[in-house]
Amino acid sequence: MRVTTRKSLRDLRRSRAQVVAVAVTILLGVMIFVATAGAFENLTASYHHTYERLALPTYIATGGDVAAVASAADDAGAATTGTRAQYDPPMLIEDTKLLGRVVGMPTGNQPELGAIDVTVGAYLGAGATDEAVIETHAASTFDISPGDTLQIYAADGWHEVTVVGVAVSAEYIWPARSRQDAVSDPHSFAVLYLPEDTVNAWFGPDNQALVAMPDRLTASSDNAVTRAMDDAGATAIQAWEDMPSQATLNEDLDGFDEMSKAFPALFLTAAGVASYVMLSRRILMERPIIATLMAGGARRGRVLRMYLLQGLMIGTLGGVVGVLLGALANGAVTSAYTSALGVPDTIVENYPWMIASGVVFGALVGLLGALFPALAASRTEPAAAMHAAAPLRPPGPWGRLVARLRWMPVPARMALRDIGRSPRRTIATMLGAVLSMVLVLASVGIMTTMVHALETQYDVIDNQDASVAVSGGTDAATLETVDGVEAVEATVVGQVTARADGTGYATVLRGFRTDTEMHTFLLEDGTTTTLPASGILAGVGLADVLDVEVGDQLTLVTEAGDTTVTLEGLLAEPMGTYLYAAEDVAQGMLPDSQVATYDLIFADGADRDTMREDITALDGVVAYEDSKALLTTVQQYLGLFWAFIGVMIALGGVLALAVMYVTLAVNVVERTGELATLRAAGVPVRKVAGTISTENVVATALGLPFGLAAGTIAAAGFLSTFSSDLFTFDLWWSWWVPWLAAAGVLVASALSRIPAARAVRRVDVARVVRERAV
Repeated sequence: MRVTTRKSLRDLRRSRAQVVAVAVTILLGVMIFVATAGAFENLTASYHHTYERLALPTYIATGGDVAAVASAADDAGAATTGTRAQYDPPMLIEDTKLLGRVVGMPTGNQPELGAIDVTVGAYLGAGATDEAVIETHAASTFDISPGDTLQIYAADGWHEVTVVGVAVSAEYIWPARSRQDAVSDPHSFAVLYLPEDTVNAWFGPDNQALVAMPDRLTASSDNAVTRAMDDAGATAIQAWEDMPSQATLNEDLDGFDEMSKAFPALFLTAAGVASYVMLSRRILMERPIIATLMAGGARRGRVLRMYLLQGLMIGTLGGVVGVLLGALANGAVTSAYTSALGVPDTIVENYPWMIASGVVFGALVGLLGALFPALAASRTEPAAAMHAAAPLRPPGPWGRLVARLRWMPVPARMALRDIGRSPRRTIATMLGAVLSMVLVLASVGIMTTMVHALETQYDVIDNQDASVAVSGGTDAATLETVDGVEAVEATVVGQVTARADGTGYATVLRGFRTDTEMHTFLLEDGTTTTLPASGILAGVGLADVLDVEVGDQLTLVTEAGDTTVTLEGLLAEPMGTYLYAAEDVAQGMLPDSQVATYDLIFADGADRDTMREDITALDGVVAYEDSKALLTTVQQYLGLFWAFIGVMIALGGVLALAVMYVTLAVNVVERTGELATLRAAGVPVRKVAGTISTENVVATALGLPFGLAAGTIAAAGFLSTFSSDLFTFDLWWSWWVPWLAAAGVLVASALSRIPAARAVRRVDVARVVRERAV
C-alpha cells in the first residue's frame, strides 16, 4: 500500500467521530433516495401490472350512442372496444342504506375490457340473473362473503341479489366513486358486478364505451381515437390516468417521486458541507506535514489525490451502507403501502440503476466535499506552512467593534468576534442551519397544511352532518321528526360534464338553497359568497383544467341536455372540484330523479351511530352518508404519510447535529492555541466550552432567517406536487410553527456545548506550548 494511502486510512481512523458524522449524513441521503425512488418504481410497476392483468381500458367514454362511439374508436385504430352499463342506485346491505354502483358484466366469461379478479367465491354463472360479485373494499367494510344477500333499488322497487364472489378491480384499487368523491364514508359506497342483462332490464341500456389502445398505458389523451369518439357524440372521455382511483393514487406517486429527489438532495448537500469542513480542519492541522512532504519532493498532484482519496473513502462508505439500508427500506415501504391500500399486486425490486446511482452519489458527494480543501492543500507553500499555527487575520471592523463592548463578558465577546474571524466556518454552520430548517419546515408544512385543509373542508365548508336519499312519501318534515335532527334542507346532486373550447371535465353539480346552512362558499381571498341567481360557482381547480376564468361561459352536458351558464366565481375548496348552483337552477339542468336528496345537521352531542340507525330505519330512506365519517377515513389512510413525515422531522434534527458537530471540531482545532492559553490561565472548562458553543449558536441564529425563507419555498413546492383538481393545498401553518422549528435547530446547536466541553478537556496544554515554541 502506498504511503499516502496508509496515511489517509490512519487519518480517517484518528478522526472516527467526524468521519462517522459525515458518513451517516451521506448514508441517510442515499438511503432515502434508494427507498423512495425504489418505492416509486415498485408502486408504479405494481399498479401497471394490475392494470395490464385486468385489462383496464385506456379510455372510458360516456354520452351519446355508446355503440357508435365504440365503433368510431375501432375504426380510428383502437386495439379493443366494448360497451357496458354502469349506474348508481340505492342499495341495502344488511341494515345500511347507501348509494352504490352496479356494473354490467357478461355471465360465464369475463369481458375483454374491465375484467375483475375473483379472490373469494366464483364469477357470475352462465345465464345468471340475480347473482352479484362484490368489490373487495365493500366486502371488507360490510363483512360480506359468498352466500350473503343484499338489495338494490330500481324503478320498480327493491330487488334481492345473492353474492357469489368477492373481486378486485383495477378501476377501484382506491374505492372512489368519482374524482370529486375521492375520499368518502366507506359505508356510503359499494360496487357490485351484476349480469349485464339484469342491469339493462333494471336501469337502462349500456351507457359507457370502453376503449383500449395498442399502447394501453402510454397513449396520449389527444389522438385520432379520442377525436373520433368526440366526433361520434361522446360528451366525456376519461383517460385511464384520470379515472378516480388512478388519479388519487397518482397523487401519492407524484409525492414519492418528488421526495425521492428533494429530501436526499438536502442530506447530500449537508454531507458535502460537512466533508468540506472536516477536511479543511485536517489540512489546517497538517500544514507542517504537508510542507514537509512537499519539501521532500512530493508532487502537488500526490497531495491533491491524498485528500481526495479521504473524501472518496468517506463518500463510498456512506453510499454503500446507505444503498444496503435503502434496499431493505424500499421493500418495507412498498409492502407497507400496498398492504395498507389493498393493492392486489405487489412488485418489489431493487433496480441496478438505483443501486449504482446511490453508490455514485455517495462517492461524488465525498469527492466534491474534499475537492476545495484538497486543492488548497496542493497549493500550500512549504516555507509558509512550516509553522504549526495558521497565520491569523488581523482584526477587521467587526472584531474591533466587538472588542469595544466592555460591558459584555470576555467569553461572549470572543464568541462574537470569531463569527467574523473565520467566514468559511461561520457560513458552513449557517448552511447547516438552513438545510435543517428546510427539511423540518418542508415536512411540518406538509403536515400542518393537510390537517388545516381537512379542518377547512369538514368544519368550515361542509356544514352538514349527513346526506340522505329518499323515495316515496318521505320528505323533510319526516326527517325533522327524528330525535337529534336539528335542520333539514333539500338539495340537488347530479353528474355533469363541463365543457369549454372543446375540452370536457366530468364532475358533480350540487344545488342548494340560496340561503343554505349546509355549505359555506369560500372564495380564494378568504371571504365567503352566496349562490348566484342564474350562474354557477366552481372549485378553483376547474380554472386550470378548462383554462377558464370568472365571467366565462361554460356548457354543462347532462342526460337532460346541454345548458350554457356563466362561471360567477371560483371557490377555495381543498377537496374536489365541484360545481354549485341555486337549487332551482341545478334542478333545471339535471334529469328527473327517482329519489330526492336532503342534507341534515344534527344537534350537538348527537350520537352518530344512533342517528344512522334511526334515519335509515325510515321506510322512505334509500341511502345514507355520514359526512363527518369522511374525516375519519382520510386520517386512517394518512397513517403511513404521518409516519413518513415524522421520520423526516427526526432526520432534520440528525442533520443539524451532524453538521454542527463537524463544524465544532473545526472550531476546536483552529483555536487550539487560544483554548490552551485560556486553560493555562485558569479559565474553567465550562466557560471555555461555553465560548465555543455560543459561537455555534450565534452562527446558527444568523442562518435561521435564510432557513425560514428556503423552508417556506420548499414546503410550498412540495405541496404543489399534491395539488390538482382532486386536492388543492395552499401552504398554511400556525404562527408558532416557524418559531418552534427555529427553536429546535437552536437547541441542536446549543447541545454542541457537550462535545465542546469534552474537546476542551482533551487539549494537551503542554504539547501545545511545545509546538508553539517551535
